[in-house]
Amino acid sequence: MKVFRLGVAAVLLAVGNARAADDKPVPATPIVPPNPAEKFETTHKVIASIDVKGEKGHTLQTICLDSKGRVVGLVAPPKPYGAPPKGQTAEIHLFDADGKPAKNWKVPFHATAVNCGPDGMIYVAGDSKLAKFDADGKQVGETVELPHLAAILKDADALKKKADVQLKKEKEQMVQAYANAKKSITEQLKKLEEKKEEDRTKTEVRQIEQFKSIIKQYDQIETQYKNRTVDQVIEEMTGRMRVANGMAVSEKDVFVACGDVGYGYAVWRFTKELKEPKQVLSEIGGCCGQMDIQCHGPDVLVAENTKHQFARYDRDGKKIGSFGKRGEDTDPKCFGGCCNPMNIRANGVGDIYTAESEGVIKRFGPSGEFIETAGVVKLTGGCKNVAVAVSEDGKKLFFCDLPGSKFHILEKKAK
Repeated sequence: MKVFRLGVAAVLLAVGNARAADDKPVPATPIVPPNPAEKFETTHKVIASIDVKGEKGHTLQTICLDSKGRVVGLVAPPKPYGAPPKGQTAEIHLFDADGKPAKNWKVPFHATAVNCGPDGMIYVAGDSKLAKFDADGKQVGETVELPHLAAILKDADALKKKADVQLKKEKEQMVQAYANAKKSITEQLKKLEEKKEEDRTKTEVRQIEQFKSIIKQYDQIETQYKNRTVDQVIEEMTGRMRVANGMAVSEKDVFVACGDVGYGYAVWRFTKELKEPKQVLSEIGGCCGQMDIQCHGPDVLVAENTKHQFARYDRDGKKIGSFGKRGEDTDPKCFGGCCNPMNIRANGVGDIYTAESEGVIKRFGPSGEFIETAGVVKLTGGCKNVAVAVSEDGKKLFFCDLPGSKFHILEKKAK
């Protein structure tokens, strides 16, 4: 069952004051509510936006930087919620640091994650597969199968038990998340309804109707979660386990995040030769099919979006610490919205950057302390992948605009 995500800040309708000659109302134009983060003081600004188009309608899904500072774009069909359709392929597009196209090549499966190693190798994963390419696009070694799916399908009884556990956790966590979101909208609605009808502006009247509609939709989503069955969970669970949600590469290891056999997501560790698979993390909570991981030295950073924080683990999955906190969208030190941060990136073993669905990029120190808001990019759409990358000197940031199939280049402002 596909569960529809609704942002807490729903699209509101603009008020058209103008009238046609026959005095018929002019249709209102949909607009996006103001983003509080646009008022934040930032260190970087957008200097260029690079459109990316692939074959067969493929669009930009995520980005990273290679060891030469080039932008590596994964161009593919959208990441599926369930099992990837058969026969799909993907593409890698390379750009220089100014966004000029340099090279592209095909990936022989539906890749949904990409990352680069310090040695210049480019790793891709998806559709339960993992492959490695050199900087010129030549595949190195054979494509390997991710090991978790085959092992799980062998034991149907164990799979059903794990699905039952997942269902219970899912209902507990996700129903509460939607309840919190509904509470926020309800409070805004209450404030508007407390005003006398004659004192309400046309915009406020329209907002009242919109908020009522959103609350109704939240109620429907809560009902969908409450009525879910174990069989539905098994079908979705085995399908989403084929999808690679994120990748991270260190000097020694390759990590892949994918659907877990139970609740949430798992992280598997491989050698640089894509051998010796070992599961190091399990049951990581993630919303909207989004789970991003990156390396910070030998360690793994995880964007724990349902907890409004990011966490750090060693290569064996032992937790080192968690950082960040939930708060209002107006507080730059906090992560707002329903589920943020969506993405994360480390600049070597130095600063850590987070990205939010609303287009906000924040910078943290190596120990996880908040430093500043690095940039804000205008985006459309709700919860989504918003991959961020940073140049070695920190002067340039690169931000993936999934709905627009483009990436934005941000440059550090002159002092």
